[in-house]
Amino acid sequence: MNNKANTNKVAAIRFIEAFNTDDWDAVHKVVNPNFTLTHPFAGTVQLGPEGMVAAWSGDKAKVPDMWHPIPVMVTEGDYLAVLLPTYGHFTGEPYHGVPATGKRVAYGMVNIVRFEEGKLTEAWFGMDPLVEMQQMGAAPCPRPRQLNASETANIDRFQQTINVAGVEYDNLTVFEDVVIVLGPPQDEKDASVRKVDFYRPSNGSFELFRSQEFTTNPPYAGDPSADTELSRIVVRRYFEEVLIGHDLDVLAEIASPDILIHPTAMPCEASYYGIGGVGDWLEEDWTAFPDLTVTDYSMVAQRDIVAARWTARGTSKGNYLMLPPTGGAVEYTGVSMYRIEGDRIAEIWETRNRLGVMRQLNPNIGRGHAH
Repeated sequence: MNNKANTNKVAAIRFIEAFNTDDWDAVHKVVNPNFTLTHPFAGTVQLGPEGMVAAWSGDKAKVPDMWHPIPVMVTEGDYLAVLLPTYGHFTGEPYHGVPATGKRVAYGMVNIVRFEEGKLTEAWFGMDPLVEMQQMGAAPCPRPRQLNASETANIDRFQQTINVAGVEYDNLTVFEDVVIVLGPPQDEKDASVRKVDFYRPSNGSFELFRSQEFTTNPPYAGDPSADTELSRIVVRRYFEEVLIGHDLDVLAEIASPDILIHPTAMPCEASYYGIGGVGDWLEEDWTAFPDLTVTDYSMVAQRDIVAARWTARGTSKGNYLMLPPTGGAVEYTGVSMYRIEGDRIAEIWETRNRLGVMRQLNPNIGRGHAH
């Protein structure tokens, strides 16, 4: 790592740890006076260090124990990208008029930052405001994915044959006959690795057929053996041919058969699996917005990790999160992170402003007690 990249990385870690420890003096030391933040809720605002401290103090007033581990951090030139989970408990001041529930809060972010002379100058915070509202009790939560009878049986048998010691996982889930184990719990402050194991039924038990692990403390900075330019090319093909071209056949060429999708950017979330799962995930949006396309994007790449901030636009022709179509145009932003294995995408952590989409479809969303 060159000196500039190392300096920027040290500043970014200090910035995040300032939030974790309420060390507001440190924010003034690593943030430029003209610091500008683009955020799904607030849009683009020039905050400077004081504005950032005020925003973070407001977060901490609602969730006093809120903190961010830093599992993945990569740099390229003046830019840095970070996968940033958020953990805490809603025990403080009301949130959008909702009194504290005491419940756990856990959602993810993918952030990209630009530096000047070792200080944060511009940042794009990627998160899904709808998830935050749901976890804080300010919006109704969707039903969790329903397992079919076979999937339920596989989970039960896995617990009886493999997890006989009752090991605690961050996430244990199943997609048909594939059981996926993600752990250890990433909200534990001494967690230093993140591992994903894939099992399938075999002779009355299960066999491990795939495993992947990387260190999260210090933050994962990519596999040194990976080719950064190849990783960038793979993600560019995903944007150009899949997201813009709607060509699902390309997925079989550029995605791992065991690809995992984390739609709210939590390290151990697993909402979609495999080529078919990615297709289902994309088709949900394409059904709502048949002409959906990415209008612009930019990337930060290092080794096997690529982060991208992007803008999407489409026409409302189908239902979206139970909202009927309007026939009008919608536009929204997102920030995503991709992990590449060889020449294929193995994982996607994505954030997008779904609340912004809903408000474009129904301006009353989020006003007062309107759901």
